[in-house]
Amino acid sequence: MRILYGVCGDGFGHSSRAMEIISHLQKKGHKVLVFTFGQATSVLKNAGFRVVEVEGLELIFKNNKPSLKETIINNSGRICRNLIDFYRIKKIVDNFSPDICISDMETVVPVVSFFYSLPLVSIDNQHIIAHLKMKVPKGYKKDFYLTKIGISGLLKADAFVILSFLKKRTRKENVYIVNPILRKEILLLKPKIKDKVLVYQTKPDKRLIKILRKIPEQFVIYGYNMQKKEGNLEFRKVQDKFFENLSDCKAIIATSGFSLISEALYLGKPYFAIPLKQFEQELNALFVMQSGYGEYSEKPSKKKIEHFLANLDFYRKKIKRHKINPKEAFAVIDRVLKKVKKEYYI
Repeated sequence: MRILYGVCGDGFGHSSRAMEIISHLQKKGHKVLVFTFGQATSVLKNAGFRVVEVEGLELIFKNNKPSLKETIINNSGRICRNLIDFYRIKKIVDNFSPDICISDMETVVPVVSFFYSLPLVSIDNQHIIAHLKMKVPKGYKKDFYLTKIGISGLLKADAFVILSFLKKRTRKENVYIVNPILRKEILLLKPKIKDKVLVYQTKPDKRLIKILRKIPEQFVIYGYNMQKKEGNLEFRKVQDKFFENLSDCKAIIATSGFSLISEALYLGKPYFAIPLKQFEQELNALFVMQSGYGEYSEKPSKKKIEHFLANLDFYRKKIKRHKINPKEAFAVIDRVLKKVKKEYYI
């Protein structure tokens, strides 16, 4: 099959799993053309995939919080630029002549699938919010319903492959709940427990750094785009020894992105989640805390982090019970693509 694959360029989680999925699809003999934007463009190009850069929709932050006003203003301009670029995009699609479309929270490919009457498969973790019933804690219901409305309206797919920490059942025939996809670099690691705590932030947080300076532990910190050592803090750039530090750390303090939490659980690492102000991250953080795999705080304090670090053995025992089958998602994707194409072209 010839597959047009749309990948959200916001954060590394979408592009890291797309790399594994595209590699799998190519091994199966499929031709894949990627539409993406942002940092995913260089990541996927450098991996050797065929990539077309488009304007993608992004969540804009102001003072470490999502800004609805800034997001609307910014994305309005992006939509206009895609409309102006319509003929370039159409020519590329015509030349590639796709049989089927896949979207990982990317918005141009679903539009292409609609106008060209092509089947569309959604592969992501966000649609768990739209398709499964959830018990939402008091105080989160407004964020939950707003997020559900936004995700539900993003695209209308023929099938949804949803990556999830928990294997929940659904009665919907076109919805498939599967284990997370892990990078091949993660699968090759042989985790150990050494003395450092890995810290990963998508946005620099000066308040967190001040707290970590006061805790008598060694921290290796990513996300601040610098390479230096200051007392008990060691700052590194993302490409420098990240997998080694992830494998050897005794615990993780990070934003609550789906991919990093999945990797942490697979490697048996306790997790202190600091969610961004968006419901998906809050949901992931709640899962970590309620499952006993770590702790969660939107505004971490010295006391909370020290409590977390004092109870790592407890979290590790809980994590041992969590099993991930990294091959499951690929088998389901193969089956879904075959099924959707057969139904669509009868």
